[in-house]
Amino acid sequence: MSAEQWTVLFMMFVRITSLVTVLPFLSFRGIPSLPKVGFSALLAYLLFLAQNPVPQRLQAHFFLYVLAAGSEVLFGLALGFTVMLIFAAVRIGGQLIDMQAGLMMSSVFDPQYGSHVTIFGQFYYLFAVVFYLALNGHHMLFAALSRSFLLVPPGGVVFQASLVPHFMHFFYQMFVVSFQLAAPVVMVLLFSDLALGLISKTVPQLHVFMVGMPLKAGVALFIIYIIFPYFAQFLESIFAQLHSNLSQIITIM
Repeated sequence: MSAEQWTVLFMMFVRITSLVTVLPFLSFRGIPSLPKVGFSALLAYLLFLAQNPVPQRLQAHFFLYVLAAGSEVLFGLALGFTVMLIFAAVRIGGQLIDMQAGLMMSSVFDPQYGSHVTIFGQFYYLFAVVFYLALNGHHMLFAALSRSFLLVPPGGVVFQASLVPHFMHFFYQMFVVSFQLAAPVVMVLLFSDLALGLISKTVPQLHVFMVGMPLKAGVALFIIYIIFPYFAQFLESIFAQLHSNLSQIITIM
């Protein structure tokens, strides 16, 4: 291959590597860095063979070449960050349930993330990751990545000011999704707190604090069991919104 083709291949590799490093299902600390780099290199080479992009003209100065590679890094991170926002919304929804059910004190340290995680927050997050892979969402994600090389040639990334409102809207979507996920369980738990308050006034001899903690955890488990089929349907809708958000970013670029 010529030097121009090697340049294109390297830019594709940089964009894919930046995306892979922040994807929720590939960002576990248990996955070594070398397989991630190897997977990125293999995917970049396959996309290079499939698309056969037009060779880019070499930059006149090494500093311009570094800037082009840096723009590819930021583009890949922007795509990965958009994906991560949706899964973060699912985890926040579970953490809101833990907070209302009194399970925040039962958080454990997860060495794969380097932070404390709660029970329902981790359960919601892991289920969303598995469900996303079961729906072949990663196929659509890599298809969007392949489409990004057609719309935004390697080394031709230009950041527009119109991206800022879109990312602010993505943040707004994250909190809306988290509240929608937690709302059914949180509302039932609020009524449970109200009922326990009335019982404590009616029967002062009853230790409501000792009874209320296991009761609220059991109520939360029961409500999640009831709404779980609808939870899967809701995840399908937000995953469709995720791919729409990726298309918006690629189009604006």
